Amino acid sequence: MNANADSLTLSLLPKIRHLIKIKVAAVNYLNTKPLLYGIKNHPVFKQIELTEDYPAKIADMLLSGTVDLALVPVVIIPKMKEHYIVSDFCIGSNGAVASVCLFSEVVMENIEKVYLDYQSRTSVMLAKILLKEYWKKDKSRCKSS
Repeated sequence: MNANADSLTLSLLPKIRHLIKIKVAAVNYLNTKPLLYGIKNHPVFKQIELTEDYPAKIADMLLSGTVDLALVPVVIIPKMKEHYIVSDFCIGSNGAVASVCLFSEVVMENIEKVYLDYQSRTSVMLAKILLKEYWKKDKSRCKSS
């Protein structure tokens, strides 16, 4: 590339940036409503392409490069080639939550198989930990739907 092409590329860069939107993904659950409200009502919203979906789908989108930035479950971090924590915001709790629930028509001792929701890998991981460590159940009997 010659000097004229380089200067043309540099002069067009600010214009191109306005055409290319940053692809952002977030979960549209009750616990993300304040974050999404803030994004949608901020001037930055004009510069992004926002996708809302369930956690596992957003994780796949970030891992595949379909989106540039995403609010993802921490459970995917080991699967990433590289990662950057861009703020100190999170969805978290320092108390009890009811995001992982196990429902059964039989007592725990009689449960032979557990079917897990595919939409949240973090909930699946937490359920497996509880089954193995707390209820002493074989986690290999867990099946994701």
